[in-house]
Amino acid sequence: MNSHQGLAMGQQAETGLAQFFEQSFDLHCVAGLDGYFRRLNPAWVAALGWPLEELRSRPFAAFVHVDDREATLRETAKLCQGAGPLRFENRYACKDGSYRWLEWNARFVVDRDEIYATAREITGRKQFERETLEVLDREKERLGRELHDGLCQTLAGISALSSTLSRKLARLGAPASTADVQTAAADAAANAAAEIARLLNEAIGEARDMARGLGSVGLSEGGLETALATLALDVRHLFRASCAFACDRSLGRLDREAERHLFRIAQEAVNNAVAHGKARRIEIRLGAKGGEGLLTVLDNGVGMPQSPRPPDGIGMHNMAYRARLIGGRIEVRRRSRGGTTVLCAFPLSGTRKNP
Repeated sequence: MNSHQGLAMGQQAETGLAQFFEQSFDLHCVAGLDGYFRRLNPAWVAALGWPLEELRSRPFAAFVHVDDREATLRETAKLCQGAGPLRFENRYACKDGSYRWLEWNARFVVDRDEIYATAREITGRKQFERETLEVLDREKERLGRELHDGLCQTLAGISALSSTLSRKLARLGAPASTADVQTAAADAAANAAAEIARLLNEAIGEARDMARGLGSVGLSEGGLETALATLALDVRHLFRASCAFACDRSLGRLDREAERHLFRIAQEAVNNAVAHGKARRIEIRLGAKGGEGLLTVLDNGVGMPQSPRPPDGIGMHNMAYRARLIGGRIEVRRRSRGGTTVLCAFPLSGTRKNP
């Protein structure tokens, strides 16, 4: 093959790649280290409404939702520092003022000093996931109320009747002139009724604990701090494990949705610590640092397995997704002395309750 043939084949390959780039339904882009787009395909216009010239004329971070901007710049810095291909999500502004969720797959090409990235719009999927979580939360609350108001009350009624039966049987114990066998039978029946009452009372306690675990006790009345303190109390009672709540800095009342998601994150982290980590000591912390709210759950359990891959599973997925819904992020780390730290950092700017 001579040089002219090689050049022609290279030009054909470049033409084919250009056609793929231009015709793709996904959003492709090339960005420089200066923070500006260098190349965009027409799918950007269809998705966001901005002319390509306008997208290239401003830093790409200017189009990112203010609550996602810091995280986006942090991921960009990781790429430029040599991190492998990264996947992350953020919200991009449309020309009409709305926002679209984008899921990114990006990598840094060292010899070109450029970032190559592909984005896919996932606004519909995010809405579906949000609605699914809302349904699950409502069902948990409903089941908790049904357990407390229905089953617990029924068991309490049966327990009261059993106690009454026990007392009546005790009074029916035969007098001294009656055969000893009748006396023994009456005593056995009274003891059996008393044991039934004891077991029913245990079942009532367990059902009430389940009802409290399904619900978010104290969230509506006292806010996140009250709900987390109650969660720690419930863990001590239900799992017989040491669990403490500490608030380094009061955040006041947050947005209702933010409080709900943060409570469920803490609840999931605590359940994982007990069920999978076999932890006997747990600490829940709430505070703030550098303009971010921080929710931390620490335990002394078996810890995470030594693996370069982040932990996976439905519980971890739900925690990460709830954090993203409020503009936050989840970090799960193995503690040096054993156990696990789950950290949820979230922006305070978008989660404060409106006065």
